[in-house]
Amino acid sequence: MSRWFITLLASLGLVMLVSGCSSKEAPAKDPKAAAYDFSNEKSFVVYGEGIAPQNTVSPAQAIALAKRAAITDGYRQLGEKLYGVKINSNETVKDAALKDSRIVASVNALVKDAAITDATLKDGLYSVRMEITMSARRWHELFAY
Repeated sequence: MSRWFITLLASLGLVMLVSGCSSKEAPAKDPKAAAYDFSNEKSFVVYGEGIAPQNTVSPAQAIALAKRAAITDGYRQLGEKLYGVKINSNETVKDAALKDSRIVASVNALVKDAAITDATLKDGLYSVRMEITMSARRWHELFAY
């Protein structure tokens, strides 16, 4: 009887060992697939600021120009965030001393569907909060490189 019992235990152990080796594990997530998670949205928020010029015809014109300057500043900042900034630099050295240094920054962007979510005028400074939201899939189509 004890021999039969030992054989039964050995058989059960062997079955458990074989079934444990052949069990299917959950498939590992592909790291590339995780990088392309399109289930969410991406939002960018900027704050544009503008002041009115001194030589305006009326206070209404001053406010309108300050608002336009703030919106333009907001669009520029969104362009910088989305597309980046191109920097060109030149330096001139003469007699082992820096004679001239010029740095030019430029932005070349197309910004669509930006929304002004808040606007304030305080002490002559017009400030706008601008936001752009797009699906992660659209973000990847436009900017992944």
